[in-house]
Amino acid sequence: MAALPPSDHSIPASLERVRGWLAKDGLAGEATPVAAAGGLLVALLRLEACVRGDTLKSLHNATVAAGGDPASPEYGRFVAALQELLERANYRQIADAELREAFESQALSAVRIEVNMAAFRALHMYARGKERRREVLRRLFGLVKRPVEFDVLERVFVFSCMNPAELDKAKLKGHGGAQLRPAPLMLKLFRGIPVPDLEMLLPNTRLRMRRIDQATVFVPAAVSVIMAASKVLLSLTAIIGLVKFWLGLQQEHPVAAGGWGLVAAGSFTLLGITMGAWTKYQKRRLEYANAHSQTLYFQTLDSESGAFLRVVDEAFEEEAKEALLAWAFLVKSGPATEQELDERIERWLAGHLGKACDFEVDDALAKLERLGAASRDGDRWSARDPGTTAAALRERWAKAAG
Repeated sequence: MAALPPSDHSIPASLERVRGWLAKDGLAGEATPVAAAGGLLVALLRLEACVRGDTLKSLHNATVAAGGDPASPEYGRFVAALQELLERANYRQIADAELREAFESQALSAVRIEVNMAAFRALHMYARGKERRREVLRRLFGLVKRPVEFDVLERVFVFSCMNPAELDKAKLKGHGGAQLRPAPLMLKLFRGIPVPDLEMLLPNTRLRMRRIDQATVFVPAAVSVIMAASKVLLSLTAIIGLVKFWLGLQQEHPVAAGGWGLVAAGSFTLLGITMGAWTKYQKRRLEYANAHSQTLYFQTLDSESGAFLRVVDEAFEEEAKEALLAWAFLVKSGPATEQELDERIERWLAGHLGKACDFEVDDALAKLERLGAASRDGDRWSARDPGTTAAALRERWAKAAG
């Protein structure tokens, strides 16, 4: 399938690492006015993230109480707040066309999956981070090797709302026979998901055997059944002829020695073949289910409210890295246009990361302006004095915390 387009502006390094790089390069060393102001910037953004998380928890609880109905005002408010959060964390929404292309492509795992998209009242999938990988897929016991290239998404956020009828079908039995009904609103956060395997993340997936697996199970069984059935039919023909001779319906005495034994042996053979094929089929289905469950178990980061609270933390880190980098470079290099600042920071990041990174300079400068750490004169941006900035940020912190 075609590679996904460039997806986001995320910086693939933790806030702690970025701070360490800035200190090492003398851009924001420890115990300096620049570092003090930068620390206050980070603290204010952390406080805003905590407030945002509390707001989202309240909106989520209200949406669940309303039954997760996409037509309810509670749902609309929650979705709007969630989308804003995901944008802050540098996620992007996966378009319907991309989803269809991913679902129609061949999965990398041995699992064949079917998804009923009509079962969803609402489905939103967001992704962040992407890298291209190359692997060799092995088929037919390793005899056939096929190299494939595919995109792997660093994070995938799934937000779905299913029809009530589908929720009733999905009821499961828990301990003591109690009915467990899935939640009307489902949120999941995953990591390291290949694009061809995106459909595995949806809650109403159905596992199906591939045609090659079906042939492996049923073709040898069918051949064995035909051979055993032919022996049984020959024996039955001889026995039927003997019955006709006893009843006077046939003049010639048939050769039916051992006929009943052959019928019994053939019947047991047919039963053994059928049971063997069924056992092999169930074993292969269990392997499919195991592969599917392992993917979900090891790739799941969080669920329900925990999913968006983790994204709240990711959004804070992304915003803090952007603000801190823009602030440090404006102080160190002096006034600059957006393009000049963007190029400087991207070159610096590429040197530390070993790969290109798309820095979101406009968003970083907007945060600095909102917090009073930078100002614009025409098309040029400049940082305020670090001592003055630190005093203004402390005052702002006192008001926000009070």
